[in-house]
Amino acid sequence: MPNAQSPMPNPNAQSPIPNPQSPIPNPHFAMTAFSTNSITLNNPVTNPFDNGIILIVDDVPNNLKVLSDTLANAGFEVAIATSGESALQQLEHTPVSLILLDVMMPGMDGFETCQRIKANAKTRNIPIIFITALSESVNKVTGFELGAIDYITKPFQQGEVLARVRTHLKLNQLSQSLEARNTELQQLTQQLEQRVSERTQELFASIETLKQTQQLMRLVFDTIPYWVGWKDINSVYLGCNQSLADMLNLSSPDEIVGKTDYDLNFSKEECDWFLMCDRRVIESEQAEFHIIDRVLRADGQQAWLDTSKMPLRDVNGNVFGILFVTKDITERQQAEEELKQQKQNLEQALAELQHTQVQLVQSEKMSALGNLVAGVAHEINNPVGFLGGNIQPALDYIKDIFGLVDLYQQKYPNPDAEIQDEIEAIDLDYIREDLPKLVGSMREGVKRIRDISTSLRTFSRADSDRPVACNIHDGIESTILILKHRLKASESRPEIQVIREYGQLPLVECFAGQLNQVFINILANAIEALEESNIDRSFEEIQTNPNWIAISTQVSDSKQVIISIKDNGLGMSEEIKQKVFDHLFTTKSVGKGTGLGLAIARQIIVEKHGGSITVNSTLGKGTEFVLEFPIIKN
Repeated sequence: MPNAQSPMPNPNAQSPIPNPQSPIPNPHFAMTAFSTNSITLNNPVTNPFDNGIILIVDDVPNNLKVLSDTLANAGFEVAIATSGESALQQLEHTPVSLILLDVMMPGMDGFETCQRIKANAKTRNIPIIFITALSESVNKVTGFELGAIDYITKPFQQGEVLARVRTHLKLNQLSQSLEARNTELQQLTQQLEQRVSERTQELFASIETLKQTQQLMRLVFDTIPYWVGWKDINSVYLGCNQSLADMLNLSSPDEIVGKTDYDLNFSKEECDWFLMCDRRVIESEQAEFHIIDRVLRADGQQAWLDTSKMPLRDVNGNVFGILFVTKDITERQQAEEELKQQKQNLEQALAELQHTQVQLVQSEKMSALGNLVAGVAHEINNPVGFLGGNIQPALDYIKDIFGLVDLYQQKYPNPDAEIQDEIEAIDLDYIREDLPKLVGSMREGVKRIRDISTSLRTFSRADSDRPVACNIHDGIESTILILKHRLKASESRPEIQVIREYGQLPLVECFAGQLNQVFINILANAIEALEESNIDRSFEEIQTNPNWIAISTQVSDSKQVIISIKDNGLGMSEEIKQKVFDHLFTTKSVGKGTGLGLAIARQIIVEKHGGSITVNSTLGKGTEFVLEFPIIKN
């Protein structure tokens, strides 16, 4: 006799369908006398037939006693009916899991009772086992046609009765569970709903063997439009869907079982890659998604595959294999490659356009500025040359006049009163002393104008098609001279100090005109940064902490010219530092900047002179630009 206290298996547990021929654990129901009161179950269930009552319908009291005792001792709760009419009445208000129905009864026999039970929507799903002493096959066939699932022949064998009851209770539970799972599967996608429903109905019609779960999985996998396969921990195939079998030219998915990738039409390199990915997923026990593979098709064309691999686990969580899903993304990859190439072409064209634009702007600015400065210098040269050429003759004439005056005073020491008064009025002695000094000052002014003109010509000189040896300091000084009017004191601020710390620089092979453009861009930006830092500051506050620009030059050990231009303005943030040399980037308001100055400076230093330009800046403390390039350009 089976142990009545053995635990009842949970019908809602998500476990594979057991083998009907293997021993089935005893269901454990609460043992009570039959009454109309409600029944308390050990395990809550959603199916009213899972842990309900077993109804025995027989008109022979001895049969009822034998069957009820047998089932009650096995832990089942039993209800009894002595006729078909009584059985139908009890079914209206009693939850019954299984009916043991005698065939031969007075009045309504078992066949009619079975027919009426199956005709009632409320009771049609209750499994019925006929009890009969008849052995004719025609009666058995009649019972099965009416909806019975089995029969028990009198006299009863207790073991047989218990085995059949347990088996059919379990099968009914599994049938109900499969219906619930089918409902969930139907909700996956509208696209698969009709196909899954048809396959599920076919599956329900053929649930008889151990392959029910495997068949259901295959039906689902076959509806997936991707290649699906599953392997054991040694990368040996356990199965695949129809799509993968078709791709591999297999007659059916079963043909792949027991094979490895090396047995299929893949190259050794491809198989090595597949195996490496399998081992990585199995050893890490972590899924990997979107593994991009490139394989060679049978026609010699390259194909791109997008594969996701997931470890398969048993009920204890141990990895026993791997599941992979692969999609052919060749068309998408080719489209992406084409888009990528188009993007590269567009980026290259944009870079070339920007480069050309910078060169044009640079050339135009230098040409316009050079022409302007050269024209101004030329116009200055004419009057300055006139003045410079006539100062010495004027001094000679003055000397002659004073000599004549001296001679006149010697010959006529006593002039009349009118002449004496005029001499005192014009202070002839002071004129004699100051006039040479005045002409000398004029000579110094002309020399200063000539120096300015020379600086202007130095700044504006046109570059040749190759670098020439130049004095870097002359270029810096000419640039400072051009910006002198912006450095002078104004009503709102004192003069901006220019601190020079020049090292001993040799003549440097460079494009002098372009370097001057770099200097004027950086120095103009420094002046603007200082003016911006003076906003909301009084004249006295600026005078206490004056504006300055420090320029230093030196030669490094590696024979590189290093030029530093530093200010004590507002500085810049890290975000601006990252973009400061970008084409068209500017922090100035609309109409006040083009965003090309520093981009041009970088191009001149990096591309024209093979050097580097860097920026060091701290908010609130100022900015430093460091230029570095070789003394002799390679």
